[in-house]
Amino acid sequence: MKRREILQTLGSASALGLFPNVLTAQTRARDVRPFTVRGSGPALIAFDRPPRGFYDQLTDRYRVIVIDNSAFDNNSPANIDVSQTADRVCADILGVADAAGVDHFAWFGFSFGSVVGLQLASRTNRLSALVCGGWPPLGGQYAETLAYAEAEAAQGRAMTSTVTFYRSIRGWPEREAVSKFTCPRMAFAGNKDEFVAGCCQKIRIGPLIAEHRAELEGMGWTVQLIDGFGHELGGRPDVIMPILRRFLDSILLP
Repeated sequence: MKRREILQTLGSASALGLFPNVLTAQTRARDVRPFTVRGSGPALIAFDRPPRGFYDQLTDRYRVIVIDNSAFDNNSPANIDVSQTADRVCADILGVADAAGVDHFAWFGFSFGSVVGLQLASRTNRLSALVCGGWPPLGGQYAETLAYAEAEAAQGRAMTSTVTFYRSIRGWPEREAVSKFTCPRMAFAGNKDEFVAGCCQKIRIGPLIAEHRAELEGMGWTVQLIDGFGHELGGRPDVIMPILRRFLDSILLP
């Protein structure tokens, strides 16, 4: 993967942008992250993703709330944003849910969005479902991702909010936390999803999900590996949306 793509997937999700011409409602309240809403039905909250219309296949049956992740633009390498901790990001998401008038909601994330989803699930009982794409719920390489982000920041290559976020979850008791999740949950990735970040941080996503598959399924996770895909799967709504729909429909629709 190219360095810019790695930056985006591991923590610079805001570079993906909003799609206001696709969505039908928008808010930019001062104390709430900007979000857009389209569709009706059970609520799904997610970060914005390319390509344009990523979530279109869901809006016929779900109320899709898409959050602008501009706090992770990482454009100030000299000034690490100390506010963007996991606690703050999760609180912001719950603030969006409140502003949208949503009590319980499903969360979908891919890569960094999945890391956020795991943190969210460990902090609230408001999730009706959790879908983690492109990141292993067990065996996640948080230390390696932080090391890469710190190295990039030290070289003046941004990643500043990402550094703060991953520093804030150092020591997070992953297995203990994940074992306590009770909402319906799914993990998926391409079976070839692994890459080298920077000079030496090997990030293994598909292989780690495969290695922990039996344990995850024993905890109640639905696990799916998609043949032939690497991390570029995150830009393929034509592949992801049918998977997401099948899982959510079985849980959230009558």
